Amino acid sequence: MAEKSSRPAPRWKRHLPDLVVLLFLLVGRASFADHYHVPSGSMEPTLAVKDHILVDKRAYGLRVPLTETWLTEREPTRGDVVVFAHPLTGTTMVKRLIGLPGDTVALVDGRLWLNGAPVEQTLARGARREALPGAPHPLSPEEDQGPDFGPLQVPAGGYLMLGDHRGNSADSRFWGLVPRARLLGRAVAVVYSARDGLSGTERLWLPLTPGSEDSRLLEPR
Repeated sequence: MAEKSSRPAPRWKRHLPDLVVLLFLLVGRASFADHYHVPSGSMEPTLAVKDHILVDKRAYGLRVPLTETWLTEREPTRGDVVVFAHPLTGTTMVKRLIGLPGDTVALVDGRLWLNGAPVEQTLARGARREALPGAPHPLSPEEDQGPDFGPLQVPAGGYLMLGDHRGNSADSRFWGLVPRARLLGRAVAVVYSARDGLSGTERLWLPLTPGSEDSRLLEPR
């Protein structure tokens, strides 16, 4: 008696392993970690054009994948390099978090004021640094730090972002505060940098820890 021919498995079953892997990758990128390509010089010298950065998307809590709904929440830290969706256009951007809810922030003659006190800036050997409380960080050494603003008190649920190259940065001075729902994650390191002056392994893994930035990010090129 002839053997009964086996029927091929349904198409969806044949592709099920691939679909599971794809779903895992999508959920992982949406909820845990992702990478981002820096499009402009608004964060120089910390970030350069074409830098590839690793973004910790768990830093401010966990979301329902592919939504703006938070399952858990963690408060951002002043000085974080934050990746977020533009509050008006939704474009992905990266800036430094300067003002937390309740802070009063102003920029006067290029000098940052926080809660009524000026934030010290120093310029030495062509490098400028700003002593942001809890998160000292570099600024562009150029004298032009862009338009002044404020004083502005940051309301609950809002965050004030500025670029480190303030004379070349469209930030909260122009389009306002970033709502919490638009925060996407914290940049933890430059995975690869194409900036001038680096070669070989020097281009790989440059941490972005506030106050202890890798010297490769700070030295003038």
